[in-house]
Amino acid sequence: MTIATHRGSPSFPTVLGSISPSTRDEMDAAVQALQSHKDEWVTRTVRERIALLDRLIQDFAAIAPRWVAACLQAKSVAEDAPTASEEWAVPGPVTTRAGGQVVAQVFPQSTYDRLFFYGVTAEVWMEPGVTVEELPQTQATAYQAQQYEGKVALVLGAGNVSSIGPMDILYKLFVEDQVVLFKTNPVNAYLGSLIEES
Repeated sequence: MTIATHRGSPSFPTVLGSISPSTRDEMDAAVQALQSHKDEWVTRTVRERIALLDRLIQDFAAIAPRWVAACLQAKSVAEDAPTASEEWAVPGPVTTRAGGQVVAQVFPQSTYDRLFFYGVTAEVWMEPGVTVEELPQTQATAYQAQQYEGKVALVLGAGNVSSIGPMDILYKLFVEDQVVLFKTNPVNAYLGSLIEES
């Protein structure tokens, strides 16, 4: 890793080994390929999608340590630093309040969050009357609709947390039922080859 510092500016590490940016022709070809296959995606059965998700989980598990190492290197964060836990973040539990309202904890997600944002929490409250058992019926409503035409979505990856872009891709694919063209943020372009691999 090299660090270039200019007088009066913050220093940002330059990560070596990232993939080259896509050319206009490559992007046009990718959009055309997605456009050609978007209707195939919406006809995939739930069983096929579950199989694909299982494969994605296995593939991502295989690259997760390299993903985290690349993120830590790019951010100049030591493996044992409290901020390293952000790369392994997972959400909290889904609970039912005394009045019956279902709540999903979404923050804090890591030890770092708990330490540095002590007492700060964030929750998603479901509509009154939705129970934990009924929660799946309120999710992935695209699967409950009649057949419809496929769509192509563009996801512009955020640069602040490496997992946001891939989560947005999965959301578009499996919740909104759209095929996706993904553009990484230049800040984490070093993850491009890992995203392609997974």
